[in-house]
Amino acid sequence: MRTTSFRVLLLSAALFATGCDSLFFIEAEAEEICKTEPDLSFPAAFPGTASVQQSLTFPLGDLSAPLPEDADVDTELRLKEFEVTADTDISGIERASVSVRKPGSEDTILIGEFRRASSTPTNTLRLTGSGAVDLLDLAREDELEFIFDARGSLPTRDWTATLRACAGIRARANYFDLVF
Repeated sequence: MRTTSFRVLLLSAALFATGCDSLFFIEAEAEEICKTEPDLSFPAAFPGTASVQQSLTFPLGDLSAPLPEDADVDTELRLKEFEVTADTDISGIERASVSVRKPGSEDTILIGEFRRASSTPTNTLRLTGSGAVDLLDLAREDELEFIFDARGSLPTRDWTATLRACAGIRARANYFDLVF
């Protein structure tokens, strides 16, 4: 048994000597969180109206529960799906985006985009994610606000749409500074 303890101690000493702090972390991940908001109302657009915006509250749940209060936290969000299904033709929408808004501010971070490739009539838009984005310390929030922004020729009568958003979130806290 003494040999085993020595090897563990020797291995630990070697790792400390290299300055490797990656051994002291905790990671929380939600592979996919989805939220569907049905029957959101959009106003009729006057001819020449260029944009419309709608927000969606996105739950994070207790993702931050295992993260220590005083640790530095790196977080990332990856948009997996953002779909808009309307009760009318929305093929006039040429560009759309979805961003996440920081609580208590007007600052947003772009997480997904859509650009019209054809003028085929449709009532559905699918936005693609722009890759993983760093959310700074937003993983400590209970929820985030997603902002959907559409531009182009909008429907000239009132319309409704269902918004569906799915995202993966990962948070990693470094314990190294807390332990030593």
